[in-house]
Amino acid sequence: MTTPSGCMAGRRRRQKPPAMLRPVDVQQARFLMTAAPEAFMSRDLRVACFAILLACGCRSAHPNAPSPDASQGGTTFVRGMLVRADGSVVDDAVVAIEGSRIARVGTAREMPVPPGAAVIGGSGKWIIPGLIDAHVHFFQSGGLYTRPDVIDLTSRVPYAEETRRVREALPETFRRYLRSGVTSVIDFGGPEWNFEMRDLATRTPFAPRVATAGPLLSSLARPQLDLGDPPIRQVTEPAAARAMVRAQAPRKPDFIKLWWPLGPGHSPQTWQPVAAAAVDEAHALGLRVAIHATELEVARLALRMGADVLVHSVVDAEVDDEFIRLLREGNVGYVTTLAVFGGYPRVLSHKVQLIAAEMELADPKVVATVLEPFTVPESRYRGPPGPAARRNVRRVWDGGGLLAAGSDAGNIGTFHAAGLHRELEELVAAGLTPAEALTAATANAARVMGRADLGEIEPGKLADMLVLGASPLDDIRNARRIEWVVKDGVPRRPDEILPRTAEDIVQAQVNAYNAQDLEAFLSTYSDDAVIVRAGTGETLMAGKQSMRERYGSMFARFPANRVRIAERKIEGTDTVVDHEIVTGRGPERPDPWDVGWVRYELGDGLIRKVARP
Repeated sequence: MTTPSGCMAGRRRRQKPPAMLRPVDVQQARFLMTAAPEAFMSRDLRVACFAILLACGCRSAHPNAPSPDASQGGTTFVRGMLVRADGSVVDDAVVAIEGSRIARVGTAREMPVPPGAAVIGGSGKWIIPGLIDAHVHFFQSGGLYTRPDVIDLTSRVPYAEETRRVREALPETFRRYLRSGVTSVIDFGGPEWNFEMRDLATRTPFAPRVATAGPLLSSLARPQLDLGDPPIRQVTEPAAARAMVRAQAPRKPDFIKLWWPLGPGHSPQTWQPVAAAAVDEAHALGLRVAIHATELEVARLALRMGADVLVHSVVDAEVDDEFIRLLREGNVGYVTTLAVFGGYPRVLSHKVQLIAAEMELADPKVVATVLEPFTVPESRYRGPPGPAARRNVRRVWDGGGLLAAGSDAGNIGTFHAAGLHRELEELVAAGLTPAEALTAATANAARVMGRADLGEIEPGKLADMLVLGASPLDDIRNARRIEWVVKDGVPRRPDEILPRTAEDIVQAQVNAYNAQDLEAFLSTYSDDAVIVRAGTGETLMAGKQSMRERYGSMFARFPANRVRIAERKIEGTDTVVDHEIVTGRGPERPDPWDVGWVRYELGDGLIRKVARP
């Protein structure tokens, strides 16, 4: 969604603030140098990467090597319980992959695996297609500073600084999607550099497939986002709309995106002539059109003029039988985006409730921003939509519409990579079964993307799939219990795609503390973790049970308790030292309380020792 407030090839005649990213070890430096062209990296970042590689005597190697357990050639076999597009399950299935394609699919009895063959998965494992997020925006971070037109905090973080960080973090953001099992995405609009972003993803081994739109043709102006390459461009005349569509055509957009919110005093018909001209011009050029239309009557007009995709669920009223008929007859994609409808209200009302997927999969530096204290003018706060958006998801599904899962990740409070997992949970809460939610995020999303070679595990299709450690049909949250990610036939372990750094883990601990999520907080510590007094070595807490009792009591007594990192030092690959300042501890401590430097020592991906003043 581009304000808090899909589509079919072959239809009719148409065809198809975080701190700046810094390398902290050789692996991060290598992947930045090999994956990110100079256009997406500052000079300082390139120098930092080069210095690490030079100091270690390491060449900058291309990271597209298969896992040690993956096939070095020939056929790779994937074995487990296979979930098909219709929700049915094939027991003890075998999927044979040759090159980037699925060669054969059958049961272990029909397709015995040859001795010595490369096999991933096995008994108790589940196989699903790679997930597809059918609505994201890479020009936005998901953090607090990414939409100054919604809440202006540019006195803290200038928008130019925010967008620079977003672009420099793209290689890591791509990896984060892949690590989360999202093998393809649709970016429904951004600046002109969106097309460069798509090209970068195509060249980057650790990246999802990206379909994209360019700058949004809009009924409203958003000057706060204009840094010379505005992502949202107001157009007020039909002729100007046609010209803007023609200007984008040479970049080969996968979609032309129209942003049709109702401004003050606007009726659904106010912008209709402009929108109709843009749709007509796009179709004449063989381009598909995606339209933001969250009000029922605007969405109905969009369908009547030939929209290929509605990129949001309708929020203001329940859709009627005519609406469903128009969707079906036009074969129009209906993208859900329930996640984003809650993201803005949660953050702007200071009621952030992070789910486990966001703690585990989102960029912890971005998550940290939405937990920061800030003041938002009451006039800017828009509460969550009523229940119509959720009910409409069920109505569209039951009515035979092409319902696709999309999160609108990048908007404030809807995080890249984790957003689709929240969306899946929202869809189940809206009444879909886990199997139906998975179909929306795989086969249906592939159809909206216009990719007949994705979204299903069938012979001839691209080999994008996940191997899970538990059944997603029993609990949709098991879709993030990923043991293998296969994209283009190459299987990789999640930690191979994006290892969690010591800083990631410590920041996740800080985020859980500020969210007062005791279980998430403790999950960052080893069972035998100790907290000692710096200097004396006096043991303050030993083991998780001691920590559970102390921190659980503190969270209950001081609900406004928060920690801010004034400065951070990274020592090697397993030590983080934070200068911490605490607020909200009531009369027992100064407010703010300068705790001083706290030292975190890690091992095996968990915090093992903390030394604090």
